Formats: sequence, C-alpha cells, structure tokens
Amino acid sequence: MKNKIKELFCWSFPNATKDIGPYSNKERNVYLAGMFGQNIIYSVIGSVLQVFYTDIILIPTIAVSVIMGISRIWDGLNDIIMGTVVDKTHTRWGKCRPYLKFVPMPIALTTILLFLPIGNMSTAFKIVFVILTFLLWETLYTLGDIPLWGVTSLMTPEEEKRAKLISAARTISSVGSIVVVGFYPIKDALGAIDIGLFENTGKANSDLAFFSEPQGYLLAVIVIALFGGILFRLPFAFIRERIAQAPKEKDTGLKENLKLMWENKLFLRALSSNILGCTKTILMTAGIYFCKWVLGNGGNETLWLIKCGGPFLVGMIIAMNVSTYFAKKFGKKKVYLASSYLNAIPYVLIFFIGYQNILFLGVMLFIAGFLTGFTTVYNTTMIADSVDYMEHKTGKRNDGVFFSGLNFTSKLTAAITAIVTNLIFSLVDYTATINELTENIATASAQGIDYTLNFASSYPEITSAMLVLITFVPAIGCILQALPIHGYFLDEKKHAKILEELEEIRANNVIE
Repeated sequence: MKNKIKELFCWSFPNATKDIGPYSNKERNVYLAGMFGQNIIYSVIGSVLQVFYTDIILIPTIAVSVIMGISRIWDGLNDIIMGTVVDKTHTRWGKCRPYLKFVPMPIALTTILLFLPIGNMSTAFKIVFVILTFLLWETLYTLGDIPLWGVTSLMTPEEEKRAKLISAARTISSVGSIVVVGFYPIKDALGAIDIGLFENTGKANSDLAFFSEPQGYLLAVIVIALFGGILFRLPFAFIRERIAQAPKEKDTGLKENLKLMWENKLFLRALSSNILGCTKTILMTAGIYFCKWVLGNGGNETLWLIKCGGPFLVGMIIAMNVSTYFAKKFGKKKVYLASSYLNAIPYVLIFFIGYQNILFLGVMLFIAGFLTGFTTVYNTTMIADSVDYMEHKTGKRNDGVFFSGLNFTSKLTAAITAIVTNLIFSLVDYTATINELTENIATASAQGIDYTLNFASSYPEITSAMLVLITFVPAIGCILQALPIHGYFLDEKKHAKILEELEEIRANNVIE
C-alpha cells in the first residue's frame, strides 16, 4: 500500500533524466497537455467553487468574501516566497521541473477535498473547514503553477519559439476553461444516479425522480481533478530546461528579489494592467449565476452556459491563435491598447440593448472573447520579456520570482471578483433568497412535484445586480487595464537586440 501511494504521488518515466535533444513539437505538445490538465483544475476552482459554496453548502455570501480576502492575503506572501524558492532550486532536473514531479497529484486530491458535501454542518464549521482547505489548496497550487509557467522561458532561448509556446499555452489554458461549461452536464449526469449515499435535493423546472446537487458536484470533481492531475504531471518527464542556471552563489534572497521586482518597470506595468483589468473575469463567475437563475430559472443552466460561454471561448481561442501574427504586424503594445478599449463596447451594449435576443448576446460575447484573447496572451509574453530585460540589465535571471507575479495576479483577480460579486449579492439579500428557493425545490422534489420558477420576474433586484456584474463591471476593467501599458517601452526591435546580446553573454560564460 505504501509503494502504491508513493507511485501515485511520485510516478516517473525512464526518460525523465535522458537528453531529449533540442526543443521540439513533441515537447511542446506534452507541455501543453500539462497546461491543459492544470487549467481544468484551476477553472473548476476559479468559477465553480464559489457557486458550490453559496448555492450548495449554503455559506453566506459575505462570509465567502471574507474567506477569499484572507486567502489572498496569504497568497500575496506565499507567491513571492515560492518564487524565490523556485529560483534557489538546483537539481539535476533544473529548477522548475522538480515541482512538476511532486506537486500535481496532491493538488488534485486537495481539489476533491474542497468539494466535500458538508452542507448539513454548522455555519461556523463550514467556514473554518473552507478556510483551512482553501489555504492548503492555494499553497500547493502555487508550488505547481509558478514552475509550470516559469519553465516556458527556460525551454528555448529563441524569441519566436517562446512567443508561440506562450501563445499556445494561453490558448490551451483557455480551452481548459471549457471545463466550466462541460462541468455542468457531467455534474447533472452523475447527480441523477441514486447511489444511496446522498439525499434527493431536486432541481427546478425538472421532472427527474432523483437528483442530488452535492453528489453531482463531488463525483464530477473527482473525475476532473484526477484526470487533470495526471496530465499536469506529464511535463516533468518530457520537457527540458535549456537555459543554464546561474551558480548558487548568484542566487538572490527574498529581499533582493522584491527589489528586483520593483526595479523592473516593464514587469510592474504588465502586473498593474493585469490587476486593474481583473473585473473582466467576473463574467466567468457571475455568468454562471446568471445562466443558472436568470436564463435557466434554476434548472437547465448547462444549455445556457453553452450558448453564452461557447461564443466567448471560441472568440478568445481564435484571437490567441492569431496573436503572434498581430504582434509582428502591429506590435504587442498597439494591439493591447486597441483591444482593451474596444473590449468595453460589447459589454455596455448588452446592458442597454438587453440579453433576451440570444443571437445578439452570442455575437457580443464572441467579440468580447476575441478582444480578451489578445491581452491575455500579450500580458504573459510581456512578463517573459521583462525577465530577459532584467537579465540583460543586472545579469540575474529570476524566472520563478517574476512568474510568481503572474500567479499572484491570477489569484488576486479571482479574489477581487469573488469579493465584488458577493458584496453586491449581499446588498440584494441573495443568501436568504437562495436558501429559501433551495428548500422549496427540495420539498417539491420529495413530494414528486415539479417546482416551476420564473426567476427574472420574481426577483428583479437580484437579476439587475447580476446583469451589472456581467456588463458594466467587466467594461470598467477593460478600460483600466490599458492605462499602465501606455508607458510600456520595450518594443519588438529592442527585445530582439537584447536577446542577441544575451545569447553572446551566455556563450562567453560557457567558454569561460
């Protein structure tokens, strides 16, 4: 049994230490498979977990806001610390790959832990349990996420190949977001099987004889988390770090790393843009509530998630695939600024014209997704470029530290969106309303009665709050994210020259 557990956490391949030659398409594809696995886990946590907290185990929305706030304070410290730890790692596998060996499966198992059906416990117990398990998940996730993104700047020193790798990684991470749409049919299918362990909670506007939301969530997460963990684990054996580490004596500590981050103005602008634009991601979280209650009337949210999420994701994936071409033709900075400002328009139009016309809604969401795709890719490549810039300027290459900033902002934005969403929900008494609805639906299901609901007409205040969250709030983020990029001064020609000089410096260091 002990050996089986060890294999699960540490399983490896014979070629994990062999020379696999130069960077290749096979290596890229395995890396992208790992990125997909990591992101289907993150997508479940980023978009589905909050709904599970508020609607399934019924934690008050204001408590969810506090929990997210506490966890992000820890993350702010944790990310920089872990970035420093990664940069100080010296092993025969490099500095990023060791973490891809040991961390993915614990992340998968902790993900399952977050979705345990504790709805019948006291509110105090639920809040403490959620805080402890979420902090554990955040710590483990950081240990895997920073190396997974950081290794992109180590796999190849060639600018074009690395830009394409990051573009593909961003595309795959967005494809991983499809699991948010795919999660619900899986959850519904598994929740409708009476395995004798869960109570019948029912479903509005449904004629199912048995349905359990807690069972559906738990079983769906078990399937997705284990599948994602296995994929997340693959890159360790099949990728290599080709940019040599500086010797241990050149390692920098936490204090010096913070100083380097502060001195890297390019990095700070990319980071600031990411933070200021964070309200765009509210669409993914609040959109689930909107599809579930306003469009799906508490029942068939799956169909509406496909109708609304599908166009957005398709548009984003298309933009990500052409982002390298647009960067070459117009420059990353120009495309970043243009797409940011234009991106506010479709959200505002949805608010004023309305969401009732599904064709109009789909077109607007496609445009919003398309414009979002450019900034998502370019923000990551700007951070990678800033690592080159600082290596050229200081002689130090701190991939882990700077990519910890990317990791930090992704978590910070998730926290801000959760806090904003839950604060607005608390103003319209969302928790009490959903608690009452949940009880009514469960009672009707137990009596074999179909519970019919027209949410928008019955609860106009909550409906309006949700509409503001998915339109005006993201529009504000689109405009704000552009502001720091106006001062981004590293264009494609300057970066190419820096890379040429770095290649000469590295070659001279090897000869010496």
